[in-house]
Amino acid sequence: MIIQLQKLILIFLRITSFIVVCPGFSYKGFPNILKVSLSFVFTVLVYSITPEIEIGNELLHFLLLSFKEVLLGVAIGFISKVIFAAAEIAGQLIDFQVGFSMASVYNPLSGTSASNYGKVYYWLSISLFFVLDLHHAVIETLVKSFQYVPLGTVVLNEFNPEGIVKLFGIAFELGLNLSVPMIIVVLVTDIALGIISKTVPQINVLMLGMPLKAIISFIAFMMILSWVMSSVGGIIGMIPGYVESFLR
Repeated sequence: MIIQLQKLILIFLRITSFIVVCPGFSYKGFPNILKVSLSFVFTVLVYSITPEIEIGNELLHFLLLSFKEVLLGVAIGFISKVIFAAAEIAGQLIDFQVGFSMASVYNPLSGTSASNYGKVYYWLSISLFFVLDLHHAVIETLVKSFQYVPLGTVVLNEFNPEGIVKLFGIAFELGLNLSVPMIIVVLVTDIALGIISKTVPQINVLMLGMPLKAIISFIAFMMILSWVMSSVGGIIGMIPGYVESFLR
């Protein structure tokens, strides 16, 4: 009975640490009791398909395994969070060009300060995460993690920090590619305003530029909204693949 309880605790630790970090599940507006209940339901479901483990009565060994499960769950959730950050990076790059970065406010969803397009892109990614049923794919990958990294054992010989650096680079590249159309529109607007300021000096381009860039960026965003949704959905859909690559 002791070994079964240890197995239940280890599964619960991995799943709970994942839910606490992964966007979509870690929303601060959700009650903590709901997160714990969701973790316990997943734990019970995973418990029946996970083979038995033999740990014994050594407390230190169990504490080390518990620490490993927490780190593994946080790592899986962190990979998901980095991919989600690609969409927010795109919004922040656009905000910097439009001038909205000065009006950044606290975003309760991510727990950080974000400006207008940063929040829009992040909320859009969260919405597509559930609309496209990607949360089920991520949960399925989390369940598969118990096959890749079984309970009671862990292999750190193949750990390579190069993968983490590469993941950050991929996230920034995806965010830059997602923001390029809007950035080009704003840069063209800046060039047009610069030409106007040289040809018609009487026009106060400084006062005209801010609202004009905001209006043009909004119109451009509405025109490419379908492409943005398709691109964000494709980016979020990469999460299960990167998590499986990490686990393997």
